[in-house]
Amino acid sequence: MIEGKGDGEVFPRRGRWMPLFVAPTFCVLLGLGVWQLDRLSWKNELLADIQARLSDSAVTLSSLNAGTAVTSWNYRRVTATGKLLHEQSVILLARTYKAQAGGHILTPLVLDEQRAILVSRGWVPQGYELPKFSDEYSVTIEGIIRTPQNQVWFTPDNNPAVGQWYWVDLLALSVETGVTLLPVIIEAGLGPDPSALPIGGQTHVDLPNDHLQYALTWFGLAMVLLVSFVVYYRQYLSARRGKTEW
Repeated sequence: MIEGKGDGEVFPRRGRWMPLFVAPTFCVLLGLGVWQLDRLSWKNELLADIQARLSDSAVTLSSLNAGTAVTSWNYRRVTATGKLLHEQSVILLARTYKAQAGGHILTPLVLDEQRAILVSRGWVPQGYELPKFSDEYSVTIEGIIRTPQNQVWFTPDNNPAVGQWYWVDLLALSVETGVTLLPVIIEAGLGPDPSALPIGGQTHVDLPNDHLQYALTWFGLAMVLLVSFVVYYRQYLSARRGKTEW
């Protein structure tokens, strides 16, 4: 008698309340899938805009509107003329090129008496020693403007005291080099000799675009939930009919 009562009561009790949990969960999963599709559309537009900027002709750095947000300069192809402070160069460590360990040389470019910008001149192999140059002449650099990425959780801390730089901290680099740097950098393009050090052209568009996979995952979970609920509810109705007939 006790076993029979348990078999007859547990199923209906769960069945009555199941839709109250399944319906909102199903709607949330669908909403997350739609949200990821919106993100996919936004990311595709962003990547298309970046590619358009990269394919545009270079403009002079001075022609960029100083009143706009510097993020709007990102991925713009520019030329800048000034004096490279080679003696103030540092090497940004833990950078690879064709599976080889090395770093990127960062050198301030003085534009005028009030402005300077950091130039990532390109990749050099591990153990590379910075050569000595004279700073008494002007150069024109062509490259891509980038807004430096902030430190992420797996990036080591910089240690300026021993010359270890792992991420571009413009405030600390301004102190280290003794010049006030603009809040963007220039990543120099590849020079006429592609094998000459430092090797430029290290700009990469590394924006992940996995929103379609995420959307399919959420929609898939919604369908699994729906199918599971339908199977369960059919069993629930069958159990109720059997109990009624009995």
